Amino acid sequence: MKKSIKRLPKCTQEELTVLLDLVCKSIGNCQMVILFGSYARGNYVLWDTNIEFGVHTSYQSDYDILLVVTGQTKYVERKLNRITNKYHDLFADRRHAFPQFVVEHINTVNRNLEISQYFFTDIVKEGIMLYNSGKCELAKPRKLSFREIRDIAQSEFDRLYPYACDFLGVVKEYFMPKEQYNLSAFMLHQTCEKLYYTILMVFTNYLPKTHKIKELSGMVKRFSQELTTVFPQNTDEEKECFDLLCRSYIEARYNKDFSISQEQLEYLIARIDILKDITERLCKEKIVEYDTMTESVIL
Repeated sequence: MKKSIKRLPKCTQEELTVLLDLVCKSIGNCQMVILFGSYARGNYVLWDTNIEFGVHTSYQSDYDILLVVTGQTKYVERKLNRITNKYHDLFADRRHAFPQFVVEHINTVNRNLEISQYFFTDIVKEGIMLYNSGKCELAKPRKLSFREIRDIAQSEFDRLYPYACDFLGVVKEYFMPKEQYNLSAFMLHQTCEKLYYTILMVFTNYLPKTHKIKELSGMVKRFSQELTTVFPQNTDEEKECFDLLCRSYIEARYNKDFSISQEQLEYLIARIDILKDITERLCKEKIVEYDTMTESVIL
């Protein structure tokens, strides 16, 4: 694993240094901080603007950061909200990258390394160790064959993607005609969650412990900039619809004041249809890529 961020742009080094300082001061049981993803690999995007499907989009790679901890992870996750807010405040006067944290106990990380779970093995192979307390060691992984990776990806796609399609179908064919709008919103949230889970499992074989659509969308966008166009945030109406979708997991079921209109639901259904199509195409392309790698090894 690499140990230096000196090859990264100066602005990136500044932001990562601030994030690391905030994490180390706030989270006493943090044993390792590992940068992974595009900044670790070197294929990051500092800033890009584009028009896709008629939608103006901007894109900047997030910082993907694994925190390896001892003790309860929920305690750490609560503190990360304050850390993230403080980080944004410190760089409020300039464009800056957003952090996406993954928090795992050292035992969980090592257990997954021992069975060659390739989300974690890729982090060990490509990541940059930003901080190491020296109190814990990472297990040595066994390298999975491309055939094993392909079989896992196909199995997870076959398991998760049909769930998402069924959830979306129930909304269109049952809840919307019956004007069950809050239930429609909740089921749309479940559809999005399953689609994002599908992408994550096919590309990384890793399922995060979150139901938050905003976090999941941040995790998957590194696999294709096309995913950033699904829920545009250019108008107040677009922002409100996405906010309602994010809130619907809890509020559509338990908040009697939660309300969403037919028009807002129809907009979300159209956007989620796009996400469904993108998910199917990206995942099938990735599985074909695994097949190609398997064949090249055999040859």
